[in-house]
Amino acid sequence: MAEGIAAVPQDGFHDAPTEDASRPPSRVIAGRYWLDRPIGAGGMGEVWHAYDERLDRRVAVKMMLTDTRGLPGIPGFGAAEMLATRRDRFLREVRTTAALEHLGIPAIYDTGIDETTHQLYVVMQLLRGREVQTLINDTDYDVSPLAISWAAAAGVQIASVLDEVHRNDVVHRDIKPSNLMITADGVIKVLDFGVAALRGAGNHPRLTQEGMTVGTPPYMSPEQSLANEVGPASDIYALACVMYELLTGRPPFTADANGSHAWHHVRSTPPPIRTRRPDIPEELEDLLLGMLDKEPERRLEAFQVYDALLPWVYKQDLAGAAQIEFDPRQPFRRPFSGPPKRTILTGYTPTLMIPAEPGPAPETPPTPLSDAEANEVADRAAQLAQARQFVQAADLLADAIHRAQDGVLHDDLTFSLAQVRFLAGAYREAAALFDEVGAAWTARYGTNDEQALLCRYYAAQCRMALGESTAAIEAFRAYTAHAPEPADAAAVDRHLDALANLARLHAARERFPEARRAAAALREATQRLRGPDAPDLADIDGFVRRLSRFTD
Repeated sequence: MAEGIAAVPQDGFHDAPTEDASRPPSRVIAGRYWLDRPIGAGGMGEVWHAYDERLDRRVAVKMMLTDTRGLPGIPGFGAAEMLATRRDRFLREVRTTAALEHLGIPAIYDTGIDETTHQLYVVMQLLRGREVQTLINDTDYDVSPLAISWAAAAGVQIASVLDEVHRNDVVHRDIKPSNLMITADGVIKVLDFGVAALRGAGNHPRLTQEGMTVGTPPYMSPEQSLANEVGPASDIYALACVMYELLTGRPPFTADANGSHAWHHVRSTPPPIRTRRPDIPEELEDLLLGMLDKEPERRLEAFQVYDALLPWVYKQDLAGAAQIEFDPRQPFRRPFSGPPKRTILTGYTPTLMIPAEPGPAPETPPTPLSDAEANEVADRAAQLAQARQFVQAADLLADAIHRAQDGVLHDDLTFSLAQVRFLAGAYREAAALFDEVGAAWTARYGTNDEQALLCRYYAAQCRMALGESTAAIEAFRAYTAHAPEPADAAAVDRHLDALANLARLHAARERFPEARRAAAALREATQRLRGPDAPDLADIDGFVRRLSRFTD
C-alpha cells in the first residue's frame, strides 16, 4: 500500500480528472465545490466544510435554509414571508461582507444558486481557529484570567474592523464573543453580517419590523434594547461588553431579579470593572465606562478606541499564561511573520475548523482503522492526487493516520501523506514526514529496506527543492551509498537521478572538482546499469565538457 501514491505518474496529473461515480452528484455545487461535511448551522443557513476542486483549496460553503426550520407556528403566507425575509438577510450578509476588505473579515469567494436544490449559497474563506466565546469559557478567571494585553490586542483588532465597517456606512449590530473567531496566528475575525444595517441607503430594505430588536441581549446598547435607530456607537457599546467579558469572564450586565438585560442596559449604571478585577488600571476602566455611556453621542468612535487600546498591547502584565497559538498579541509582536515556528509532527490533522468545538472536549478514542479501510483511503487518496486534489487527499490521509493504531498502517499512511505533500509542492512538510517514516522503517527493517531508502531519496529531493543544497548533497550521498539491483528499473532510475543531482548541486555551488567527480560516478553507474550504448552517456559527456571551461 505504501507505494500507491508514489507510483502515480507525475505527467498524468495534467489529464482532466475522471468522474468519480461514488460521489453523489448533489454534493457538488456549481460543478466545483465538493461539500464534505456540515460544520455549523444558524438561523439562516448551514455551513459546510468543502473543497474548491478547481483551485485545490479548502473553503466554507454556506447554504441558505429553504424550509421552515426555526419558524414554528407560522403557517401559510406567514411562513413564506419569513422565508423571503431570510433570503433577503442571506443576500444582505453576502453583499455586505463582500464589499468590505479587511484582514479581520472573512473573504467571500463566490455565490450563486444550486441547480439541484435551488438554494442560495456563498463560498467563503474557511477559518481555522477557535471561537472567542469558547476561549472565554475555557479560562479560569479565578486562577489565571486573560492578560490585559491579550484583551487589549483583541479589542484593537475588533476596533480596526469596526472602523472599516463604519467608514463604509455599515453597522454590524451583533458584536459578541460567539461572532468572533481567533486564528492560530492570532488574527481576530469578525463573523456574521446577517443582521448588519446599511446606513443612509434608501433602497436598502428594512429587514426588521418596527419595534423588533436585533442583536444579542447581553451586548445590546440602550438604544438597541429600546428598538430605536442604531448607529456605529452601538457597536462600540457591544465592544465594551466584549472587553468586560474578556477581562472578567462575564459581560457588565446580567439578567437578574432586578431586571432583564434590556432593563439594565437602559437603566443601570455600568459597574466599574475594577470591582470585579482590581488589577485593571484606572485608565482602562475609564475607557470602558466611556464606551458604555448611555448617550451614543458621547461614546468614542472606532478609530479612537483603537488608538486608546493600542498602548496596552505592549504593556507587560503578569496575568495569563504565555501562549504561542490563538494569541491576538502575535500580529503586533511579530508583524507579517506569522506564528513562531513549530515542529511539524505527523499530526498533519487540520486545526479546528469554524465553528470550533466547544473547548477542548475530553479526548474520545477514535474508531480504530482496519486494513481494508486503510487500503480504501490509500486508493482514494491516490485518485485525488491523480486529479490534483492534493488538499482533499491530505485531509483524508490525516484523518486515517489519526485513527491508525497499528504501527505498520500508521507508517504506510504517513508515507502516502508525505507523497501527497511532495506532489503538492509542500516540500518542507513532506521532508519532515519522509524523515519520520523513514526512521521508523529503518528501525523496523534495517538501513537497506527499500521503503526506507525511498524515503531518503524523496527527502533529498525536498531539500533540493527548498534550496538547502548542503543538506540535499548529504542526503543524496547517503542514498547513493546503496547500489540498486540492476533488475529494479525504478530503483536504477532513482539512483542515477540522485547521482545527477549531486553533480548539478556541486556545479551550482561552483565546486567544480566535486562536480566532475560526481559526473564521473554518474557515467560509470549509467554505463554499468544501462549499458555502453545508453543515450544518457552523451549528455553526461556534454556536462563534463561544459565544466571543463571553468576548471581547465
